[in-house]
Amino acid sequence: MACLSKSVHRGGFSILEVLIALILLGVVSVIYVQTSHYSQKNTGKSIDWQAEGIVIEKTFEQLRTGHTLKRLQTFDSAWTDSSGSVRIQVRATGGVPPTSVCKGFLPEQLAKITVLAKREHFSDSIDVTAYLWVN
Repeated sequence: MACLSKSVHRGGFSILEVLIALILLGVVSVIYVQTSHYSQKNTGKSIDWQAEGIVIEKTFEQLRTGHTLKRLQTFDSAWTDSSGSVRIQVRATGGVPPTSVCKGFLPEQLAKITVLAKREHFSDSIDVTAYLWVN
């Protein structure tokens, strides 16, 4: 006599499998939300820094073309730039560079200029120091 066995076919997932899938979905969702929040926060910051960088570049160009060497070496001025979509506080100071950075130039031919830009109502700021050659 032959033994007939019935195979039982399950159709669906067990409760344990569903719970594991829900836990994994929850973990992935939390990671996604936190990453999106962090990314959005830093994107806003980079836009602020981009505006400040544009103001710094514009300031250097104006100083380079509109002033004598002696004026640049003693320059000290502060103002608010509102030419873009945000108001940026700017401070530019000048000085004579140290001889250690003057390779190939006399310190009297260079001006050390530092420009600081800070968006109003923000704590972050950017400052850039450059050595301008004026003949």
